[in-house]
Amino acid sequence: MNEEYLTLFVRVMGVFIATGTLGVLIHAYLKHKIKALLLWSAAWVFFILMQVAFYTGNKEEVALFYSLFSGTLIYGGLTYLKEYGDIKTSIKLELVGIIPPLFALYGILLIHLGLPYSFSSAEVPFVVLSGIFFLFSGFVFLAMGKKRRNSLHLGILTIAFGIFVLLYPVRLSFPHLSFVWILLGTALSVGMAFFMINLVTSREFLFFKEEPVELKVVLEPGARLITPKEYEQIKKNLRDYPVLAFVRSLDVPEKWKAYYLSTEEREDRLSPTNLPYMAQMISEYFREAKEKGVEGIVIIDCLEYLSMYNGFESTVKFLAALKDFALINSGVLLIVIEEGAWNKRQFAILRRIFS
Repeated sequence: MNEEYLTLFVRVMGVFIATGTLGVLIHAYLKHKIKALLLWSAAWVFFILMQVAFYTGNKEEVALFYSLFSGTLIYGGLTYLKEYGDIKTSIKLELVGIIPPLFALYGILLIHLGLPYSFSSAEVPFVVLSGIFFLFSGFVFLAMGKKRRNSLHLGILTIAFGIFVLLYPVRLSFPHLSFVWILLGTALSVGMAFFMINLVTSREFLFFKEEPVELKVVLEPGARLITPKEYEQIKKNLRDYPVLAFVRSLDVPEKWKAYYLSTEEREDRLSPTNLPYMAQMISEYFREAKEKGVEGIVIIDCLEYLSMYNGFESTVKFLAALKDFALINSGVLLIVIEEGAWNKRQFAILRRIFS
């Protein structure tokens, strides 16, 4: 009887923490409008429903909600990498090809082990397949965790949880250890919840990890063109300020959050054709700066390079959107420009946008 009460207590605690995690994720989504947060919110809804299915003994629902939990978890991670990182260099998507043989080999192993529960049980194949996707979710979080400590820990725990789920038929074959399995599963899920909350509430997603220093110069909100000579002076004046910069020159202050634009697919580099991602990042930066009561400053020192890869018209539309972001959020957008690199018509259009 005591074990039954303990089991119920552990399950209720898991659901309680999952509900809290869900609340934090929804709050973060409403604040930052990051799609991955909405998907992870859905994942924890499915986790709660999965726990209810376990409690009621509905094996079909266990399989369904396990699958939905793992699916939305990895979908959210991949969505975040696609929108806020370089998914091509972060993870090897071709590894998905090993899922069918891995699934088959595991099923054969279960048969040879002669366990009471194998793939012949209705829900087992679906739960095991979910475990494989939990493993891949863990590797996605590890890819995100190259610069995010909480994501690194989340990835490790998600991989451990994936292994735990893969052992589902083994766990069923030893029912006398059911409390141990429940306790272990709850501990892993609580750890995942803890590091996911830490991740989405930290500044690892965003830009201002420390309180910005006071500006040494007065910059009026809005957008303007600057010369290379003015740019050199601005680098000196703003060397200790968390400027968001998109550059071709690596000679930038250490405190800046600088992205090097290049067609070469490597970490910490952005493709010059990825204008939507740049626009999203700049919008988030300006919004966060306004929330903290500081002046967000964005600098682009390679307008000619962007125009070469995207065309002049697309680049102009991009700049117009950035100017709106700056004005709405009382930020500053500075574009470094060489007048001689443009014909008269192009330069006139640029001056008109920034007038």
